[in-house]
Amino acid sequence: MKRYLTKLNIVFAVQLITVAAVVFGGLPREAFLFSAAVAVFFVIFSPLEETVLLIARSIPIFVALPITEQFDSLNMWRIVVLILFLKWLSDAARVRLIIDEPLTLARTLKTNAWVGVVRAWRQWPIEFLSVALIGISFASLVGAEDVGGGVKRIIYFLNLGMLFFVVRSVATRDNIARIALNVTYSGIIVVLVGALQLVLAYTMNVDHFSEFWALTVNTALYGTAWANIAIAANTWFAYYSGTIHLRMFSSFPDTHSFPLYLLMVLCFSAVLFTFEKSTFKKYMLGAVLAFAAFEAVLSGTRGIWASAVFAVLFIGYLIVRRYPVRKEALVPLGLFFISLPLAALIFNSPQFQFSGTPAERAVFSERIRSIVDTQETSNQGRIYIWKETIRSIRAHPLLGVGIGNFPVVLALNPSAIKAGASAHNLYLNFFAELGALGFIATTLLIIVILKKGWDLFMRGSDDYVRFFGLNALIYLIWILWYSMTDVAIFDERAFLLLAILLGVLFACAPSSHAPSANE
Repeated sequence: MKRYLTKLNIVFAVQLITVAAVVFGGLPREAFLFSAAVAVFFVIFSPLEETVLLIARSIPIFVALPITEQFDSLNMWRIVVLILFLKWLSDAARVRLIIDEPLTLARTLKTNAWVGVVRAWRQWPIEFLSVALIGISFASLVGAEDVGGGVKRIIYFLNLGMLFFVVRSVATRDNIARIALNVTYSGIIVVLVGALQLVLAYTMNVDHFSEFWALTVNTALYGTAWANIAIAANTWFAYYSGTIHLRMFSSFPDTHSFPLYLLMVLCFSAVLFTFEKSTFKKYMLGAVLAFAAFEAVLSGTRGIWASAVFAVLFIGYLIVRRYPVRKEALVPLGLFFISLPLAALIFNSPQFQFSGTPAERAVFSERIRSIVDTQETSNQGRIYIWKETIRSIRAHPLLGVGIGNFPVVLALNPSAIKAGASAHNLYLNFFAELGALGFIATTLLIIVILKKGWDLFMRGSDDYVRFFGLNALIYLIWILWYSMTDVAIFDERAFLLLAILLGVLFACAPSSHAPSANE
């Protein structure tokens, strides 16, 4: 029993119980201030690795703190990650390195600017591109309509990015399994909340469901501002003829970031499943994979369904070229495709106390068909937004309209970004907000990430890390293709897990000059 009563488990239990008590037990939201204080003390007095593990399992239950009645949307992850980063940064050896390396680089730049730039790119590509993107982001705000909103957006991404650097420094071959296990715990929370949603879809009418989830659950998790947005405009339902059907979103704000999170959970959990020796634990992990894949389908997010094809094509390419692909890599994808016809039973059944005829309940087949239907309402909306975005890019080609200023492209109030105003395409969004310079820097960043994944797959130190590298590539490709239709990866929960995934990837990836184990 004692081995379960660790500081990590106790602090996590405090967070989980507090969230449950506020949502279901009527406890006031001010209780989150206590649970946040507990988490802060844990971060201050615990090793960096333990805090990373706490974050990995707590992402779905990080909540907005009720600082004042007017300001109740500051999420506790911001404080936790900031303190973790400052603690990581305070290490004397790291401080010396951070000071010495730029000084050395500055001397090189003074002697030969080109040599200095090339050296910085080769030694620190992520840092190089991060600094470039920060500089481009600030430059893009010159003449922007909403400078304050743009600065807030920069701070938001800086806060998220801090986690990557900490994870990269603490992740090792020896603790990948611990990190993966804690990510899996977070996935279990998400899956269970999703299951609760599905039960409520069959026991409540749509008005009561919307009010409960927006005004109770979302108020607790995200604050009143987002709750008001959610009750007025959300993506929680699929409408067809005279029926309404749930698009599962669990503890997430919408149905797009939810399946992205599950894809990354699948990435980590599949590694544990593949190398687990205990039969019981392997069955449990298999169940997590099955339910996570099933609920990703139940999100009703067509882009996730369609972009799965590119993950399959990538694996097919590896098999044709005779790269060693473990069969376990196919398990989550197989479960995902098996879930598609099974999900039809859920989508086509009466929900929210609507009955409808069998023809009116054919919502699943209609959503499948609508993927390529340019006349479908949401597709028409996306096409319109893409056209307006391209017009904006032509008008502001170099530095865009300014980071965090995308609503200007659609002639909307800048505050519309809080409600999700975007280009519905990650790459167009970068181009529209940051111009050609930002688009180039972002493209290079994606290339560096994929190359690191390939290096780990090809040159990892053992089967475990090579399989992790393969999995990372599969799900990053899936996410990148999905991002052709949305920018949901910007959601704080999805981005936090992405930072952990990339941190582990970069920590374990060998030098590109290391010999290949797969060639």
